[in-house]
Amino acid sequence: MVRAPDDLPDPLRRSAPATVHVALETIEVDAKLADGASYRFWTFNGKVPGPFLRVRVGDTVIVSLTNDPQSEFSHSIDLHTVTGPGGGAVATQTRPGETTQFTFKALHPGLYVYHCATPMVAHHIANGMYGLILVEPEEGLPEVDHEFYVMQGEVYTAEGFGAEGVNTFDIERLLDESPEYLVFNGAVGSLTVEAPLYASG
Repeated sequence: MVRAPDDLPDPLRRSAPATVHVALETIEVDAKLADGASYRFWTFNGKVPGPFLRVRVGDTVIVSLTNDPQSEFSHSIDLHTVTGPGGGAVATQTRPGETTQFTFKALHPGLYVYHCATPMVAHHIANGMYGLILVEPEEGLPEVDHEFYVMQGEVYTAEGFGAEGVNTFDIERLLDESPEYLVFNGAVGSLTVEAPLYASG
């Protein structure tokens, strides 16, 4: 369930806009939160964070969102790079077993968050439904030795920190902004044990 920090697409090598198809699936999955503790995460494509998306200024992006038939809840996607209200959320309120689609033009370069925007939005985000989309500038990005994909998340559990067994969501802790866990890439130890973060010269 943990997304490895090197799990991201290569820089774009093209100099002209293109039509880019992005297929995402929302999956609710029971997975390890910490040693001896599990949690029911809500995900894009089965991992936290969702996949790193990469497009270029001028690209036409076609987003398809499928909600797994085994899901209990509706899900959607709000991409902060989308120009317009809701970032696609209105067009992608997707019930279990259904697929929705919308198209947008990538107009502004930058690194943007995307997340589920189905009410209660903060609940969906806290359960793991977030990721990044990079809109590369027309001239591309400077070459680097390594790129890594790391996102922090907050998990609000009814059980105290370190409690073993199945941990469950606590709405009061969410409303109080008092998470039991601050995690990187989905789980405790994700970048040190599950998918260690390595860099070399």
